[in-house]
Amino acid sequence: MNRLPAILSAIEQEGAITLLEAQTFGQTVSLTLLAGRTQPVWQIGQAITLVFKDTEVSLAKNLQGQLSLRNRLPVNVLALARGKVLTRVTMALAGHTLYAVITTRAADHLALQIGDQVEALIKANEMAILEDPT
Repeated sequence: MNRLPAILSAIEQEGAITLLEAQTFGQTVSLTLLAGRTQPVWQIGQAITLVFKDTEVSLAKNLQGQLSLRNRLPVNVLALARGKVLTRVTMALAGHTLYAVITTRAADHLALQIGDQVEALIKANEMAILEDPT
């Protein structure tokens, strides 16, 4: 599970849906959350930890144009653990380690190599906030 420290920078609510923006390592990320039984009280400036699964990260190389997908994190490939079907990609975002699990066919198509600069793409509804255990 990927984890990123962040600071909440914007909050927008409509009904049970909350759209949050946060700042992490100089990047703005968006989260779309559905309210559960109790709705947390978020505050701009609040420190949070973003979490998202390795399998929910897509990678792009030389991406151009506009996308509806807002979370585009510039990362450097640190390591590739290639399997027959899946490849685990270890990346760095401003020195913070992130992971993606993609198909080996996709890794081959991108011709991924250690040192490549790529974009990690994560849909807003695939990000969550780690609940404070205290």
